[in-house]
Amino acid sequence: MKKYAKILGLIVTAASIASMTAGCSSSKSGSSSASEVQVTEEHTTSDITAATVTANIPEPVGSISDTLPTPEELFTTKDISPPLVENDAEINLMGSKAEVEGTGVTIEGSTVTITSEGIYSISGELTNGQIIIDAPEASVHLKLNNVNITSGTSAPLLINDAKKTYITLEYNSVNSLTDGRSSIIPEGEDIPDAALFSRDSLTINGGGTLNIKGNYCGIRSKDDTVITGGVLNITAGCDGIKAKDYVAAADGELNITSGGDGIKASGKDENAPGFVYAEGGSFDISSMGDGIQAEGIFYAKGGDFRITTAGGNDLSGGYKNTDKDMSPDDIGSSHTGLPEVFGGEAPNSKKGIKAGTELNISGGTFSINSADDALHSNGSVFISGGSAVTLSAEDDGIHADNSISVSGGTLRIFNAREGFESAVMDISGGDMRIFAEDDGINAGDGTPSSHKEDPVEGVSVVISGGSFYANAIGGDGIDSNGDLTILGGDITVNGPEHGMNSALDCNGVFIVSGGTLIATGYHDMADHPSQSSTQCSASIGFETISEAGMPFVLEDESGKELLRYAPMHSYDHVVISTPLLEKGKTYKAYAGDGGEGGSFTFTVSDMVTRQGLQTYMDKFRDN
Repeated sequence: MKKYAKILGLIVTAASIASMTAGCSSSKSGSSSASEVQVTEEHTTSDITAATVTANIPEPVGSISDTLPTPEELFTTKDISPPLVENDAEINLMGSKAEVEGTGVTIEGSTVTITSEGIYSISGELTNGQIIIDAPEASVHLKLNNVNITSGTSAPLLINDAKKTYITLEYNSVNSLTDGRSSIIPEGEDIPDAALFSRDSLTINGGGTLNIKGNYCGIRSKDDTVITGGVLNITAGCDGIKAKDYVAAADGELNITSGGDGIKASGKDENAPGFVYAEGGSFDISSMGDGIQAEGIFYAKGGDFRITTAGGNDLSGGYKNTDKDMSPDDIGSSHTGLPEVFGGEAPNSKKGIKAGTELNISGGTFSINSADDALHSNGSVFISGGSAVTLSAEDDGIHADNSISVSGGTLRIFNAREGFESAVMDISGGDMRIFAEDDGINAGDGTPSSHKEDPVEGVSVVISGGSFYANAIGGDGIDSNGDLTILGGDITVNGPEHGMNSALDCNGVFIVSGGTLIATGYHDMADHPSQSSTQCSASIGFETISEAGMPFVLEDESGKELLRYAPMHSYDHVVISTPLLEKGKTYKAYAGDGGEGGSFTFTVSDMVTRQGLQTYMDKFRDN
């Protein structure tokens, strides 16, 4: 968004600008009044000395997702396919007691303890009991077949000590773990704070259902958690699934309602921070904290994600997107209502998906309705492949502290304060539509800046491909506090319906060397490409305001229509750049029916041709 320093500059210089423009006339536009604070002459930018500058195009930011374990390492054959061998023991739960047939199990009242490596089939109900695995360095395999365990004193299923535990949900079985504790667990105490608590590596697979309910976490592992099958219905007052090393999913159906984060990889080791990985499965998450949080990397190669955080983006008091091609229906989780928060204090962070170092989506479908940023990374964000992403956000659609790269996929930001926000934007492919209450794209490093200040070093927007559409309600369509470079792609920008911001705003060098650009808005603060561009552009300001839906048309000298666009907002200024504009050729541009003040015929004589009303900022620019 343009900073108020820029608005202040307009006010301070209004008198002198008015004196410069008073009495100036145009052969096509007539005279201008002293109050217009704008240039009205018909001229080309050849009247201004062209700056011999070029945009600083940074090297593309590389992904670090290849540092993660391979899928073969994350999902072993045993993780995916339960062993088809005989059980070592059959455990039958019987209310307040249990029976066992086999070895490796001890029973004391309603507490069943597994002490040896093996395969254990479990069925029945414990009304106030617990299953404990206490088998150091052992591989333990549980097969749950219609198991129902409730505990009011500890985790119903506690993996206290084992090298690895596999939990298979038998086909068509319905299993339940209910943690009935109500007291607050002291912070820092090493007390099992989940209905399914594991101190070691955990895998869940199979074709049955597991219902988990508790005031604390649903599932917590102090190692990794792998999910390759089954239906998990989790209701938790704190985090739904929390693991220290990583959470990895290849299949399965996860339905999570949580008062904390939906899924969380909490490992803080600088050399191997916790990560979340998905290549399949479905995730329906309603959380009061972050939908998914990874201390390190979030990487999705597949999967179906529906996420709502803290009730989602409240459209009742602010901007409502009225684009008929987009709808808020079915954005986010299918769960309605706000989750209960254990202890009554909701988390401060309410982002859809948050990553500490990298958020990488190369496949899958995402539908996120967030009370904060929908996608957030403290490092970089990558969107590519055949991914389909639909976002609605109370804050930013996508935020990255360092960079955002889009090279493929379909991206729809239904509503956000700002669509993209980062220091560096690299758009080389994909199909994007952004509706923003403020800026469609905001490129900055977080420091204050204005158009009168030097551009911010290291900040840039580079668009080299793809289809990009931005609709800015109050801010700029594309705002770069550094450079803006367009090398290709199909770019359409609707600026706001006022003159305090514009369709395009660039503090640094604005270069166009390819692609098609059309940006509509108001002339007061409008930016246009630099003379250093290698593709011709036109900056056209009409004397009359065209209402929303009134088309802008570009024709060649024979009357052939080259381009037609009907903006969603009212406008009096258009910036267009296309390979169809050629030096030495004559064109006609008009808005609506091309009546008085709404039509220009011009010959392209330089890289940027200006017609009619232009921003007062041109008086202070050399490009």
